[in-house]
Amino acid sequence: MSWHSDDRAHSSTDHPGSPWADDEVLGAELVTALAERETYDRVVASADLAFRAHRGMVDARAGLEMDLLLLELVYDSSALDAPVGVRDRSGGTSRTLVFEGHGLGVEVEVESSSIEGQLLPATPGRVSLRTPDGVVATIETDDVGYFRFDVHPDGPLRLECSSEGGTCLTQWLPY
Repeated sequence: MSWHSDDRAHSSTDHPGSPWADDEVLGAELVTALAERETYDRVVASADLAFRAHRGMVDARAGLEMDLLLLELVYDSSALDAPVGVRDRSGGTSRTLVFEGHGLGVEVEVESSSIEGQLLPATPGRVSLRTPDGVVATIETDDVGYFRFDVHPDGPLRLECSSEGGTCLTQWLPY
């Protein structure tokens, strides 16, 4: 009688002549199978793949939790008569943005060569400037939460702000 993997899913009482009706026999056969180099390599490769997939899911979950602390854009000086998030490139030299959410916030002024702002409420913390490719710069704020980046990356950006009140992210801003 030949055995198929589907047959092993049934209990040993369904197949009284099963070679694996006994845990001792099954254990001995597993030890023998793993002693073969090819089988061992396949088991190790499968375990490595499973571990990497698990780590990827954990990392993705951490990113999701960060996005749950997303701040809402409540004021945009360049869009006084336009919908929030629409940038007016016709006028002034700077753009003021205010983001708020669940007791945390940040006020930002964006100029052609710098981005500066203050954490709300005014408290020391850390601010990171992020692009879709990752963190461009990170800075510690002063005692009242003031920060300044002397950079202006091309493309969309967002700020990740951390203080004793928590960690939050701004929406993506086009540039």
